[in-house]
Amino acid sequence: PWTLSGSELDVSGLNNGTLTVSATQADTAGNTSTAATQTITLDNAAPSAVTITTPIETDGIVNAAEDNDVLIAGSGAEAGNSVTVTITDNNSSVSRTVTAD
Repeated sequence: PWTLSGSELDVSGLNNGTLTVSATQADTAGNTSTAATQTITLDNAAPSAVTITTPIETDGIVNAAEDNDVLIAGSGAEAGNSVTVTITDNNSSVSRTVTAD
């Protein structure tokens, strides 16, 4: 068996899309095998930013009755992608992650 992993092969400079991986072996006499090939898809581009589409809690104000159940909606996320919403003040933050429809 053989393994190539980690930083031994950096593909970050290649274009996104379909890539062809090939592997050959050479013996000590210098004879080289035919290549085994497999295609992979490189997708290392970040998705576009999402948009918050409605005022938070419909009026932009979170009151005491709403502070434990805040409503935030948005668009622009691809179905199946995760969207993380973070709300911060000067001292701390809360975050939740949802899956886009």
